[in-house]
Amino acid sequence: MLAGYKFSWGTIDYILEDDEWMHEYTEKDTIYLHHTAGLHRPDYTIGWWENDNKPGTLNRVGTSFVIGRKSLEGDDIFDGVTYRAFNEMFWAHHLGTRLKNNSILNKKSIGIEICSLGPLQKSNDGQFYFQSNSKKIVVPESEVCKLDTPWRGHQYFQKYTEKQIVECERLLLTLAKVFDVPIRDFKYTSSWFAMSEEAQTGAPGVWTHCHVRTDKTDCFPQPEFIEMLNGLFTKYQDFELDYVGLEAITMGAPNELNKADLDHYALDLELIEN
Repeated sequence: MLAGYKFSWGTIDYILEDDEWMHEYTEKDTIYLHHTAGLHRPDYTIGWWENDNKPGTLNRVGTSFVIGRKSLEGDDIFDGVTYRAFNEMFWAHHLGTRLKNNSILNKKSIGIEICSLGPLQKSNDGQFYFQSNSKKIVVPESEVCKLDTPWRGHQYFQKYTEKQIVECERLLLTLAKVFDVPIRDFKYTSSWFAMSEEAQTGAPGVWTHCHVRTDKTDCFPQPEFIEMLNGLFTKYQDFELDYVGLEAITMGAPNELNKADLDHYALDLELIEN
């Protein structure tokens, strides 16, 4: 059974069964951003990964983190709330490329999913909607991002909410500090979301699914999302980890450069316990 409980640095553990992810302790130097192409609940996304196995098969597919959103009915209980599917020091398949180094890219990266339907269509009567296999899901215009120029064949997307973007920023800064993932001093624009040879060959840093696959639209170049990315480098310089709030197992990152921070964390724990 999946069990949910409060995780001290802002996430809720909702852990997949042990056989649904790889118990291989791997060094991380990359973070990949995705969106789910689904509705607002992060626990439902993780639950789907738990039950996506066909008879005789086991799909170890998933990301460590899933960020929820406001529901289409306006309920915001999950908006900006992160659920954790497995410890981020380990790994699961989340990229699905045909590259020879696909397994390496999965192993050395941490995946973050943002709950969003993704690309939308517009009907003749002006309604925006997402067409699933079984039904048409109407999306309020207030939740629609209209791009000035169509991107990968789509002009309308269900926008990432303000709380999701703020939470994504927090996760990126925290994970980058813990795992020493490089944050680039770089001017992000919509052109950054194109396929990237750097990403495909395993360059460390922050990337999105669309950097390694032409058939994906996660994440898309929403202006508010780009604005967040453009603030990362400056914020990273002054960002300090809340060692007291971090769980010990999360701070067990294998990177050599983290050892001083880990010692600092252990000292903080010792002081608290005494």
